[in-house]
Amino acid sequence: MGEDPISEFSRVEVAVLAFESSGRLMPKNKMLAVIVIVVATALGGGIMTFAIGLPASPCAGLTGTTRNFTILATINGFNDSVNHLQESWPVMSVHRCDIVKITITNNDAQAHGVAVDYYATRGTDVPGGQSLLNPPFQAFKIGHFRVYCTVKCTIHEFVINGLLNVA
Repeated sequence: MGEDPISEFSRVEVAVLAFESSGRLMPKNKMLAVIVIVVATALGGGIMTFAIGLPASPCAGLTGTTRNFTILATINGFNDSVNHLQESWPVMSVHRCDIVKITITNNDAQAHGVAVDYYATRGTDVPGGQSLLNPPFQAFKIGHFRVYCTVKCTIHEFVINGLLNVA
């Protein structure tokens, strides 16, 4: 009688890793080739970035103007935004490469926060009765960016439609 098929199979050496991809085993040499390609690509990109450097900021070498804005938060919204329901309010306009500084003065009893799409997305939360400066940023991308409250409050629907215009 012949040997048990299981013991016969265990003697066969097959060049496979114990790695299954899409329901099939991958040969060692193919797996090694994939690893080498991935590592080489990553190193090549890093070396090229080091050799040619990161792309310069569109505002490199330009001195923009510092633009200061104050947003007054009250029970009437941001700068009385409850009275500006048909359009964005408040509206802040700057030029590309300007430094934007937004101070939030909260004269309301409840907390409010201010964020700017693309530039200051984390926002700054300001407790009632306090005043804080949002971290300044350089407006290097041209466009229209929403300014909004980051805290759910009783007047939230009136403080989510401010606008920063960068020309």
